[in-house]
Amino acid sequence: MDGYHAYTRHVNPVLGKFLELTGRDLRLVHAQGGVLEDAEGRRFDDWISGFGSFNLGHNPEVIKETLREHLSGNAPNLFVENLNPYAGTLAERLIDACGATFETVFFSNSGSEAVEAALKTAILATGKKRVAHAEGAYHGTTLGALACMGRGLYRDDFNGVLADFPEVPFADAKALENALSKEDVAAFIVEPVQIEAGIRIAGDEYLQDARKLCDRFGALLIFDEVHTGMGRTGTLFGWQHSGVVPDIFTLAKSLGGGMVPIGAVLMAEGLWRRAYGNYLRCEIHNSTFGGNALACRAALKTLDVIGASGFLASVRERGEALYLRLTQALEGSRLLERVAWRGLLGGIKLKDVNHPWLQWENVGLEELRGRPISGVLVMERLARRNILVQVCAHDWSVIRVEPPLTVDPDACARFVDAMGEAVRWLGENA
Repeated sequence: MDGYHAYTRHVNPVLGKFLELTGRDLRLVHAQGGVLEDAEGRRFDDWISGFGSFNLGHNPEVIKETLREHLSGNAPNLFVENLNPYAGTLAERLIDACGATFETVFFSNSGSEAVEAALKTAILATGKKRVAHAEGAYHGTTLGALACMGRGLYRDDFNGVLADFPEVPFADAKALENALSKEDVAAFIVEPVQIEAGIRIAGDEYLQDARKLCDRFGALLIFDEVHTGMGRTGTLFGWQHSGVVPDIFTLAKSLGGGMVPIGAVLMAEGLWRRAYGNYLRCEIHNSTFGGNALACRAALKTLDVIGASGFLASVRERGEALYLRLTQALEGSRLLERVAWRGLLGGIKLKDVNHPWLQWENVGLEELRGRPISGVLVMERLARRNILVQVCAHDWSVIRVEPPLTVDPDACARFVDAMGEAVRWLGENA
């Protein structure tokens, strides 16, 4: 049995079978920059980027060279009960990049783990037991993070065991005020851009209100930057657009250059000591491989690349040019509801279709009845043009747009042309 069939049998049988039945079971063998290649030599433009993990593209040579250099030196990878110079250097670099009063960085292996650390730190530092979160949120699928997940498929089966954390409507400062006024809330966690809810951007005024309300009621403000951090929105961190400085924020995904897993939690001055401030408590939250030397070296080089002169300006310029061309290509479509954009992160929301031939139950997927089909149909249409995209997890009517930050003009032109054709096709046949 080859590895592809073994995946379907032993790793995720339902997903594997679904991909096989829908013809999406690609046998990918090569990845470079923004291009994937299968065993038959077909090349695909990648506009998913590992859900934001490949900001520097696939297999960036500069990260590979850093890893090769590090592995050739036989430095310790873990510093158990010892000082870790690689984690220390990376923490200092991240704090310096903030230009704000952060003091401590906790390292983990993933975004979900980073969120878990942020939640636990807020609870311990404040002595309060609840964390407010926004409707439509996606903060990870571990149990603590699920308690801050938008309601629906990902969390519903676990409701009986999840912490009772209050959910408030996204971008509704009054609702947040009502939740915080009970004064039992340790923190409010929010994404600067809600990815899975359909690329919903938190406005500057809303984030400013959230900052003031948290200060007023003694709650901490947490920004989940797992997806929006590391240059994706055109600034190093998403919160830098608004100038609203959180007490805690999380990073992961592309922090490791797309090559190694690493997550980070940056905390304001004094928070770590308030939560874990004596010898007996300083390791009650930890991660064995968090901050390992190899991952830290990759993250340091990633910061070098993104921090290079002109890099972030080029992200903003590419994003603006792509947004303009897309809106022009989709202008006049009766199915287009909105296009949202920040940096090289975008969302194209489509109205749903009601043609009887274009319904889930009529293509043998009765279990998906009630979910929007328009975004998935466009996704499949683009796949015919060898362009890989995905819909948002909470809103399948939204095509997420997140190429590598190094995407070239030719790939952008192919994407715009294919997207315009796909939406026209859907409008003519729906």
